[in-house]
This record gives sequence, structure tokens and C-alpha cells, in this order.
Amino acid sequence: MTLMKHRDISLSDDEQGVCSTVGCGKTPKRSIPRKRVEKTGSLNLQGSSRKTALCTDCYRIFKKSSKKDRTMESLGR
Repeated sequence: MTLMKHRDISLSDDEQGVCSTVGCGKTPKRSIPRKRVEKTGSLNLQGSSRKTALCTDCYRIFKKSSKKDRTMESLGR
């Protein structure tokens, strides 16, 4: 029986272990598209990757600021 090797591939340029918001150095828990976070305007992001890594505190801020948009999207379906 042969075992397949697993390798991790990183597609982003920035560090993996740091939250994407400016001034926050916590470990990320969630990954969200950058356009969705920038649409709310509640967080200042660093870097220029497509995905943003957010810690639990920054994710909570994002969820509170995007609540109205998410409810309008769900009503429009």
C-alpha cells in the first residue's frame, strides 16, 4: 500500500498567522472575501489579497456591521 504525500500550498503573499485588520495581531479564525468586508467599511484592512483572515473579535465587528445587508439579501431571494 502506497501513501500519498500531502503538501500545503499557500496562494497568498501575506502572513497566514495574523489577522488582516490594521493593528490586530491575533490569530485568524475565519476567512472572508475582501470585497464583502470592504463593502461594510467597518474595518481597515492591510494587504491586497482576495481573501481576508479575521480573528474572532474582528469577525464579530464585521457581522454586526453587515447584519442589515445580509437580511436584505435574504429577503430578496
